[in-house]
Amino acid sequence: MALADAVDRVMARVLFVTPPPPADEEVMPEEAKEGRTIGLALVISGVRCTLQYLILPVVLPLIGLASGFSLIIAMALDLVALWLLISGLRYLWQTRHPHRFDMLPLSAAILAIIVGSFLYDVWRLVS
Repeated sequence: MALADAVDRVMARVLFVTPPPPADEEVMPEEAKEGRTIGLALVISGVRCTLQYLILPVVLPLIGLASGFSLIIAMALDLVALWLLISGLRYLWQTRHPHRFDMLPLSAAILAIIVGSFLYDVWRLVS
């Protein structure tokens, strides 16, 4: 468990959170609050993905409304996605959620994709 404790401390520092002191056994957070938090994040993520990957690049050009503003909207959506991802990780670490380590590799991959998308959009905007 030493590795898990080390990762816990590093992630708490990276996310600027102070988790509750470790207990002998981790307990699940309140299910109602957890479901509401995760549900809202999923709805916002679904709306963001629909806008960013379907409406902006496909539907707007089909109806002749594609212009430079869609790139700015995509960049704003990338920033919203980063905020949601980091907020979700902070929640998992603050509550010492038992599945926080399961979400870490997935979150790292999603973070890389979002940052790459944002940098590509910045490059397209500048050039």
